Amino acid sequence: MDNKENKLDEKKIFKNNKIEEKKENLIDAITVQNQKIENLKLKLLQNQKKINDIELRKLANIENIKKNTEEKIEKIKKTEIERFLKSIIPVIDSLEDILNLSTTVDIKDQPIIKGIELTLESLLNILNKLGVKIEGQKNKVFNPDIHELVSRELSKETLPNHVISVTKKGFTFNKIVLRKASVIVAEN
Repeated sequence: MDNKENKLDEKKIFKNNKIEEKKENLIDAITVQNQKIENLKLKLLQNQKKINDIELRKLANIENIKKNTEEKIEKIKKTEIERFLKSIIPVIDSLEDILNLSTTVDIKDQPIIKGIELTLESLLNILNKLGVKIEGQKNKVFNPDIHELVSRELSKETLPNHVISVTKKGFTFNKIVLRKASVIVAEN
């Protein structure tokens, strides 16, 4: 019986070894699968980060386009406003010329001349409200940035290098010179 028992024990051991082998193979397979799962999770995380990065770049790009467009629109507005204001200056000159001529021919009290005075005054008030400044006031220091020198004259009443009189008004808008004032300046 010992032989039979030995054979049975051997069979049991053989079966147990096979079961252990299968368990180890199964554990190895599960370990490999777990590693694959972990690798896939890591790749998924990396891809999500890439997607988030792409989304952030896309949003930043859209914001940059928006900002650039707004800046271009502002530049165009400023240019068009400047162009419009420059086109009004000859109208102001014409109205002032009419008023100067009416004084020369002594018709300044005519109703039409009064209407022209009021029109000019209204136009200048509107420009002032828009931010246009009239340059070239008497007794101000000569500034080549806003004044154009017509001539120099001796004057006892005006300090040297100061404006004696203005032949044409100058205009500035937001520190942009639309036209320099034509002035006569006192000499030393």
